[in-house]
Amino acid sequence: EDLFNQGDDTFHTAIATASHNMFLQIAVREARRLQAQSSLIGMRGSVGGHAAKAVEEHDAIYQAIRAGDPEAAAHAAATHIDNTLDDYRREIQQRLFSPSG
Repeated sequence: EDLFNQGDDTFHTAIATASHNMFLQIAVREARRLQAQSSLIGMRGSVGGHAAKAVEEHDAIYQAIRAGDPEAAAHAAATHIDNTLDDYRREIQQRLFSPSG
């Protein structure tokens, strides 16, 4: 899990830095900060539980960038963001609405 988190952070930071887009850099930094905070409140290991799928999504983003295809990169990034957001929503709903044992 720690290795995935380190790679995940490196990947997102590298993409943001390479973009030379300060708005993307700020958004990624803030998203990573919020992700770190979620770990502190006990969601570590449960949110984003689709690590294997995330690696595939990262690869799709990387391959599109490498091929110089901005539309494919944007589509792959949007898919990754949507899937990650769905993971957070699912985990939060489960924590809020599942009966406590």
